[in-house]
Amino acid sequence: MKSCFFLATDAGYFPYACLTARRILDVSTPIDGFLLHTGANEPDLEVARHLLKGSVDLVDVTDFMASFGFRFGTYSIAAYVRLFADQLPVFEPYDRIAYTDCDVLFNRDINDLAGQRLRAPLLAAHDDYMYFRPSYRQNLKLAPGAPYFNSGVVVFDMNAVRDNALLERTRKTAIDGKMNDQNALNVAFEGKWQTMHPNWNLQSLGTSEFRFSQAWARHFAGGKPWGNQVGVELDALGIWRDLARDTPWAKPFEQRIPFERGVTKRFFRRFDALAGFFGKDVQRRRARYDGTKMHRIYARQADEGAMAVQFPEVLGGFA
Repeated sequence: MKSCFFLATDAGYFPYACLTARRILDVSTPIDGFLLHTGANEPDLEVARHLLKGSVDLVDVTDFMASFGFRFGTYSIAAYVRLFADQLPVFEPYDRIAYTDCDVLFNRDINDLAGQRLRAPLLAAHDDYMYFRPSYRQNLKLAPGAPYFNSGVVVFDMNAVRDNALLERTRKTAIDGKMNDQNALNVAFEGKWQTMHPNWNLQSLGTSEFRFSQAWARHFAGGKPWGNQVGVELDALGIWRDLARDTPWAKPFEQRIPFERGVTKRFFRRFDALAGFFGKDVQRRRARYDGTKMHRIYARQADEGAMAVQFPEVLGGFA
């Protein structure tokens, strides 16, 4: 089985994608890597070549993507690049492809992610935050109880994806429904994805149950290390700073305040139960949510190689 990993980015996020790729190389045994980009400038490309030392191929897909017209509202065309993994020539030799967003910091060998046994075309992590707002099922015309995954870290079984034309279906869904890439993937892969161990996509959306040191891959889906840094642990921020130190990209990672941001946000989450009492459904569900319990459930499902279950919020007791 031949595996690789890739990232996709526009010019604005190109530096952060390069740093993410560099971290993957630092913690992994050798693996083919690709960074697909649209519009990166030559100075940034030169820095990337020095940083990645030829271990990650830089592939300009600007012309390839421009012919498809994938741009809806504020969505960057680069967000749709992964929907073409079955069409891009660089991926033809690979049976297994791991994709990661550029706001993910790996602590574990990505070969361990790409090389695990799959019983489905896609390996992905549940997105519990969607279960606080279950109307997504009606909005996306999914089956009752259909689970929803976060596509920031996923693994494609490319043989199954190609045989079933699943990315072709995803592209059509995105075009017809003017959807973002994650929603389109959830529609096209409904009932066809396997639960990923939550440690491979441990999100930083204000959670206090799990910290950066426990993550196999920490996804900064809320505050960005180069942005407002809300919820970004100081040890994680230190790694980002080290990665960027000898590049022109270091300034955005300067620590803003001498303690971790997001403390206030977590404090106000304590009042979710009170808000839920007054009919705030999102807060009611969130107050009943037990992150440690759900982590344990998803970890067990992942260890068993289980397909994503229906009504996960009922299973977790926070419906």
